Amino acid sequence: MLGLLITGHGHFATGMFSALELIAGAQTNIVCVDFESDHSIEDLKENLTKGFDSLKDCDGVLVLSDLPGGSPFQTSVELKYERPDQVIEVISGTNLPLLVSCAAMTTLFDNPLNLAEAMIPEGKDGMLRFEYYEKLPSR
Repeated sequence: MLGLLITGHGHFATGMFSALELIAGAQTNIVCVDFESDHSIEDLKENLTKGFDSLKDCDGVLVLSDLPGGSPFQTSVELKYERPDQVIEVISGTNLPLLVSCAAMTTLFDNPLNLAEAMIPEGKDGMLRFEYYEKLPSR
């Protein structure tokens, strides 16, 4: 089974996790690391390290970050290279449709790279613009 580490600015990680559990129920092998305004980069690195340590028994870890190039993303990438004993992949632009799909698929993949490649289209497909319909289609 793969582990997921959600990280981002403010309460992005814990907020996304809260929404995930509301939709999909209790989750395992998921760690949240928020980067709050009073945290330093050193605090972020320490918290991410603890998160990776808690997922060390997983087959690999997929990091889901908020912004490309942001501190949570960059620090996760740095730690990926500092932890050659752990298979880690990092993606950014995480949204709720991506997270829900990803959480459901962690048992179907044995490599975080393959999971990341499968999830990026999910995140993109989760974005749409509302179009007015004379009558909304029923579900």
